[in-house]
Formats: sequence, structure tokens, C-alpha cells
Amino acid sequence: MKYIVKRAHQGDKWYAEGDTRDAREGEVAHLVARGVLEPVSGKAAKKAVEAPKNKAVTAPKNKAAPE
Repeated sequence: MKYIVKRAHQGDKWYAEGDTRDAREGEVAHLVARGVLEPVSGKAAKKAVEAPKNKAVTAPKNKAAPE
């Protein structure tokens, strides 16, 4: 079954937020219960295709420099 990674964690390899992971239900049930993984279905499948947005604050451009 496919799962979407909600929080970064290390399983058989390192999984970053937004990655998809294939695993058996019994092996990752504890991660699903804690909200680390979410099963892919309908709405979740659409989110898996979209790349996560970068919400980091960027430094403003220098106001004195001409554009």
C-alpha cells in the first residue's frame, strides 16, 4: 500500500515530508496512528503529486538597488 509522508523519518531509508512510501499496513500501522504517514486515497493522492511549497521567509531585495 502507498503512504504519503507527513513528517520526515527514517525507515528502511530516509523519507522527507511529501515523499511517498510503499509498505505493508502492519509494518507502518504505528506510524499511521501517530500521524507520520497517511494512506494514499483520492484527496491524498492529489497532494502527493503536488510539490510542497517553500514557506521559508526570503530576504527582501535591496531597496537602494535599481530593479
